[in-house]
Amino acid sequence: MKKILITILSLILLAGCASSENKNAYRGAGIGAVVGGGLGAIVGKGKGAAIGAVLGGSLGGYAGHRMDKQAKELQQIAETKRTEQGLVTKLKSDILFDTGKADLKPEARDNLKQMAVIMKKYPENVLAVKGYTDNTGSKEINEILSEKRAKAVKEQLVAAGLPGPVIATHGMGPSNPIADNSSLVGRKQNRRVEIEITVDESKIPKETKK
Repeated sequence: MKKILITILSLILLAGCASSENKNAYRGAGIGAVVGGGLGAIVGKGKGAAIGAVLGGSLGGYAGHRMDKQAKELQQIAETKRTEQGLVTKLKSDILFDTGKADLKPEARDNLKQMAVIMKKYPENVLAVKGYTDNTGSKEINEILSEKRAKAVKEQLVAAGLPGPVIATHGMGPSNPIADNSSLVGRKQNRRVEIEITVDESKIPKETKK
């Protein structure tokens, strides 16, 4: 038990000393240690917990590092932010589609192709494409339109080489607005497509798991 506590305390100290650049990588290590330790405890009690903590910490930390790296690359193309779960890349609807349409504009196709080139370097990615609208018109029509737009984005990403089974689509309609729908500027911000990226750690290339 003393060894387990020392391992956990060491990870906490590392997280506290981490620079802003490596913050998410260390945070991933901490999460991995907790998960790994828990699994180890179930399988092999005390000794297994210590082994699980070390393995989980290493894998979680590296997954976080890869996510940080991918975020920096995607930020060159679209507004991208790091979250506890992974990444959220936001694409503005007026760049992607004409008003009331679900056909991608040429510029949008080019941007998505560039994003796919980056994402293909991270086979552990699991994507959820979410389409949003403003509150103009009926909820039913907006939900249908947002679903069509999400599917159009998925189709472009698949055409650019990403595997379809790892990409889910959701038509969110006018739900979860990020701005005031009473203004023209606010409605424009709410018309968007977001790509949420999480990780299946089992798919991280084995040769890079350190």
